[in-house]
Amino acid sequence: MIRHTMTRWGYSFAGPGTGRRAEVKASTAVTLSVILLGASSVLAGAGCGSDAATTPAQATAGLTFWQDVAPIYGAKCVKCHQDGGIAPFRLDTYADAKHNAAAELAQVSAGTMPPYFEKHDGTCGDFHAEDTLTADEKTTVLSWLVGPLAEGALAPLTPPPPPTLDGAIELATPVFSPVAQGGKLAAFDEYRCFPMDSPATANAFLTGYVVTPGNATIVHHVLGFIVDPAAPSSDGTSTNAAVMAALDAESPDRIGWPCFGAAGDNVEVSAVPVTWAPGQGVVTYPDGMGVPMRPTDKLVVQVHYNLSSPGSAGSSDTTRLGLRFADHVDRHLAFVLPDPFLDSLSKSPPDSLPPGQANATYTWTKTVRELGLDGVASVDLMAIMPHMHGRGVQQTVRAGSPGAMSCISELDKWNFHWQRFYTYRTQPRVTPDTTLEVTCDYDTSADTAPVLPGWGTQNEMCLPVMMIALPPGGP
Repeated sequence: MIRHTMTRWGYSFAGPGTGRRAEVKASTAVTLSVILLGASSVLAGAGCGSDAATTPAQATAGLTFWQDVAPIYGAKCVKCHQDGGIAPFRLDTYADAKHNAAAELAQVSAGTMPPYFEKHDGTCGDFHAEDTLTADEKTTVLSWLVGPLAEGALAPLTPPPPPTLDGAIELATPVFSPVAQGGKLAAFDEYRCFPMDSPATANAFLTGYVVTPGNATIVHHVLGFIVDPAAPSSDGTSTNAAVMAALDAESPDRIGWPCFGAAGDNVEVSAVPVTWAPGQGVVTYPDGMGVPMRPTDKLVVQVHYNLSSPGSAGSSDTTRLGLRFADHVDRHLAFVLPDPFLDSLSKSPPDSLPPGQANATYTWTKTVRELGLDGVASVDLMAIMPHMHGRGVQQTVRAGSPGAMSCISELDKWNFHWQRFYTYRTQPRVTPDTTLEVTCDYDTSADTAPVLPGWGTQNEMCLPVMMIALPPGGP
């Protein structure tokens, strides 16, 4: 059988609860000319395969914003780059596109806009990548950007509505002012958990969510845990309800409780259906799939606050969540969050990254059984969301058996501010005996001491969040 718990499903933030918590407590007492040169190289290479190479000057001839570029922006960019969108400027008007041409050129040349960083050429997993620019679209955009920026005949775009989660139930965390916990594992950070009553009025299935921090400058991530208050606690000595009440009572002058370990030390969690990090928008689960939730459950929301920015001390936040439910689904989803790098804090000394290296790597290997799959022939990996911190460069996941491993995910341009679930078009099927090998690459050039894993933003993680579909018919 499968138990949807943090222990069984490898949620690596948990670990040996009281020991880690005690450890944390004990620790407390590009110029435009260079861009143009790069874009010219891209455009010069775009002629490969044709009868004659196309020079940048030839490529820009006759291109206009409204006739050539606006249709591409409308399909791939304007859902964010519009009035009221999440992007910093608009791209649905000629004036805005021309004014921001240098920024567009830099981002498109670097392959960082649209922000899709998972390798999607079919050599490492088969992903839905419809939001990315095709080679022809990229050539057209870059050609216009390095040319005279001709406007063409007006053909106004109708911006698509910003993504929303229709039918979502709205929740919010209380207004809270975090305080950095200090120490080597959370120098500028606080993890706080807030309990909420189940928004489900009958047995239902969570099928999507959206998270909107009130103060995005200090919110590092948000996790939502489903907890059965009547279930035994993870140490078997009490119930979840009693454990949460005791945790809450430890700091009566502050809302919620500290929770470096999942929903709190010794709180047994049923599921982790909400995982938010910067850059993520609306998350809709695959059709016909969801996570069960009952009216008697609690939703415990963990917010990681990062106070490393100057002036952030004393600031506050209230984060909004939208949760969408369905009465029935065909398959249950589970979420696995394994990070043996972080888990190594339970040993002495813990693993670490060598300082002063532009390419420092950490690799861990686990079987799917070791991550908590037991008693089911196979499951399907629906989506993956890589996670590291500020030194991250790349993350690769391979699956199979020793000596016969295949690449199933390669994030080749890690950007902390643009994190998301990458959804598979063809889902990898894994069994309990499947081996997963995860390699994270970091740049520790600026560090003079070994880099420890940890909960703090200044520490590092090596975590692939995995959305897994259980066999039809339920667990």
